[in-house]
Parts: sequence; C-alpha cells; structure tokens
Amino acid sequence: MEIRRLGSGDAELFRDVRLRALVDAPFAFSCFFAREAALDCAFWRDRVAETEAATTGAIFVALDRGRSVGMAGGFFPDEQRVAAVLWGMWVDPNARRRGVGHGLLEAVVGWARDAGAQRVTLALAQDKGSEPAAALYRTRGFAETGESEALESNPSSLALLMSRAL
Repeated sequence: MEIRRLGSGDAELFRDVRLRALVDAPFAFSCFFAREAALDCAFWRDRVAETEAATTGAIFVALDRGRSVGMAGGFFPDEQRVAAVLWGMWVDPNARRRGVGHGLLEAVVGWARDAGAQRVTLALAQDKGSEPAAALYRTRGFAETGESEALESNPSSLALLMSRAL
C-alpha cells in the first residue's frame, strides 16, 4: 500500500477516485456525481496543479498495486492558516479495515502540521454510512465541536464538525 501526494500527471487518477467516492458514498459529500462527472479534463488537471504547487492545499491518494483505493485532501480556508480542513476522505469498500483511512488521515494531518496549522477540522455527514469514519476520526484524536452545517448537496442533511489539535 502506498500513500502519496498527487502531482503532475495525476489528473485522471484524481478524477477516477473522486468519482468512485461519489458513487459509493453520495451522502458524505457536498457535491454531486453528475456535476463532477461532467467536468472536463482541464478542471481535474488544474485542481491537481493548484495543490501540487502550493502550500495552501494537498490531495493524497492511496494506491494498492497501482490502483487507487482511497483519497483525502486538505486545505487552508483562509490566510491565517490556523486550522486546515480535511475534505474528500474516502476509502474503497474493498480496502476498508486495512489501515488505508488511517494512513490517508495521517498524511493530511502531517501536511497540515508541516504547513503550520494548529488544528485540523472536518465535517462528517450525519448518516449511518458515516459511522465507521466517525469511529476512525475519534480514535485519531478528533472530537465533536458541538457545531454542524448543512450539506450543500442536501441542505436537509447535517454534517457534524470535528476538530483535532496538532
């Protein structure tokens, strides 16, 4: 199992893993499969390039024999860089319970720490399908903040906010 940061030439890899995540767990994301599937190659290429060259964001992928089996990203929502946001965390169902989620999570946390963050935050969809992710986050030191926000993809669904100090 290899976990690495996406870089030049990884646009198709990113598109593949992202779309598989949206098909598998649409309840967990703030976007729709149909919208992202319709995006052109330039979008995916630009998205990887903007995180590869900057310290304001990073996208990591887990590979098993060259096939993507998970992804997670991080970004700073503002210039203060106090808190990084974990986004897009997903592990292929066939790769779960093998340490992939832990590895991806720690890759984002390590990137955030190296970039100067004091904490990492995330939004966890309140859905039965999110229970394994919630358990992972809690065992890795994330705690509920008591706040929630509506998911853009389904405003009637709430995402619980969690945070971890670095």
